Amino acid sequence: MNTQLQTVWLISRSGDSLSDVLDPFREAGFAIHSVRSPEEALSQIEPADPPALVLLDARDDAKGDALRAAAMSMLSRCAFTFLAAVTPIRPEEFHDAMEGLGMLPPLPEKPVRKDGEALLATLRTLLSH
Repeated sequence: MNTQLQTVWLISRSGDSLSDVLDPFREAGFAIHSVRSPEEALSQIEPADPPALVLLDARDDAKGDALRAAAMSMLSRCAFTFLAAVTPIRPEEFHDAMEGLGMLPPLPEKPVRKDGEALLATLRTLLSH
């Protein structure tokens, strides 16, 4: 049984909990794990039991280079995990910068609860297929 299916990992160097975004996941029964770096997440996530979602806090990455590197390292370990990011990058630029990675649409730099609700709805749709 996949015990991680109802798990979300937040990677945030700032230690910001992004609680407004994650509250809908908590309320839906998802376990939330928070770490400060992609390396820390990679050392704890089991590829045979991947989480449903990894949320990357990339608010300090104006170009998306570090975000792309983090996403690639996560996907190399857990190819069946959905990835999303909180980023200052405009959606069109995000799409170009993350091309080929299959990331979910970006969350705005200052996400609110409705962004988390929309992300949860998207994830539920994807997990149901």
